Amino acid sequence: MIASAPGADRAGTLGGMVRAGRRHDEVSAGGVVVRRGPEGWEVCLIRVGTAWSLPKGNLDQGETPEQAALREISEETGLPGDRLVLRGELPASEYMYRRQGRLVSKIVHHYLVEAPADAPLRPDPREVDEAEWVPLAEAASRVSYKDLRAALQEAHRRLESS
Repeated sequence: MIASAPGADRAGTLGGMVRAGRRHDEVSAGGVVVRRGPEGWEVCLIRVGTAWSLPKGNLDQGETPEQAALREISEETGLPGDRLVLRGELPASEYMYRRQGRLVSKIVHHYLVEAPADAPLRPDPREVDEAEWVPLAEAASRVSYKDLRAALQEAHRRLESS
């Protein structure tokens, strides 16, 4: 099944496991962006159309996944890039989707990224319809794609144990 509807799984999702040696048509990076809120850790979710997701985007030429993740997070959410701190790698998503009738293999590298508690969200309306801080414990149930849950659950485990 090729997914495009909220709540659907994407075709070929490996639940956060990346197959060694697999060539992908597209490589993206993004992250689980967290901040300390008044009630505990919060996660930034973005909405594009009806789907709630994590900020991410394709790598630019010569860019590392870590650089792309920080750039894309800043571009999509309006969070100041110079105040974002990359805390570590999280499980990647690997899936297939159709574009103009062609099957596309994609990998998304996810990172745990911390934003300052006082940084406001200013989503870019050319890329994102809405951005919102949600409690970390609720984030996995709010995202529209199952393949994002492994990264969110690992972020939750790391933050709660620190």
